[in-house]
Amino acid sequence: MKSRLEYLLWALSRSVQSDKSCPACKTADTRLIRRKYLATALRECPQCGLRFRTPKDDKKSAEEFYREEVYKQGFTTDLPSDSELQAMLATRFAGTEKDFTTRIDALVAAGLPRGARILDFGSSWGYGSWQMREAGFEVFSYELGRNRDWYAKAKLGCKGVPDLRDLDGTIDCFFSAHVIEHLPDPYAMFEEAVRLLRPGGMFVCFCPNGAKQRELRDPKGYHANWNMVHPLLLTPEFMLKAAKTHGFNEGSAFSTPVTAQEIRDMKGNSLDGDDLLLIAR
Repeated sequence: MKSRLEYLLWALSRSVQSDKSCPACKTADTRLIRRKYLATALRECPQCGLRFRTPKDDKKSAEEFYREEVYKQGFTTDLPSDSELQAMLATRFAGTEKDFTTRIDALVAAGLPRGARILDFGSSWGYGSWQMREAGFEVFSYELGRNRDWYAKAKLGCKGVPDLRDLDGTIDCFFSAHVIEHLPDPYAMFEEAVRLLRPGGMFVCFCPNGAKQRELRDPKGYHANWNMVHPLLLTPEFMLKAAKTHGFNEGSAFSTPVTAQEIRDMKGNSLDGDDLLLIAR
């Protein structure tokens, strides 16, 4: 991973001629929201509502960054020792930052039946896939990082997917947690989901909350969420429009914490929490 100095030098070298068009809908005339470190900026697309960092990442460099294990994010990416893993499995990850209980509860509240086929897109070393499988779902794991993919399969028995096209039209739920904010083009995730899901399938995405309501409540925390490894800040407006653009007929956005009843009602909530959740069908 680049150091902060390397990141700033990279940004400075690209800031003057930086492409300011929207990485999703390609609208050219985007507006400045805030600058950071002089060389980077957060911009907003007036057409689709996406907030994004400039300078932007290119698709090839971003893919290599994750595939070659350059990305480091503590517990999310660090592979536990055998003894550490056994301790976490014994407690089903309770008390750790990767406890998926609330996310599994959200899937159940959204009406996903036990036994449904889930694709865990960006599954890291398998902690979420394992917990969803233990909850009674059939889970397929997709992870670019080679070592993390190997660990998930070898240590947690996850069903790794080398080629997503093998699952076209067979998935009941396309699930991702804190992945879309890393992508150079967020539409790519929606396009994958449309191809993979069965008719009536569900799209479930957790990510840092880019809603203006959260920015008002916690401006410091809000603007810490766009940085070197998070080129995107996803607003509810963007997520709902993107779902509709890609053919999802029903969608609701929530911020965490979210109750099971709010999910069952599919009417959204206050949207000022730290994480954003989109559920679309």
